Amino acid sequence: MFSPMKLIILIAVIAVVWYGFKAMGRMKAKAAKLNEANDQDNIEDNN
Repeated sequence: MFSPMKLIILIAVIAVVWYGFKAMGRMKAKAAKLNEANDQDNIEDNN
């Protein structure tokens, strides 16, 4: 059966995984934005 401690640990693990994926998504979006800005700078420098 489920004990209260197992349930708390399960909820904690799910929360860590959930927020980990959210953080990774934000980092990828930030990296893409930086790459786009760098590409734009390179295009302007070449002209």
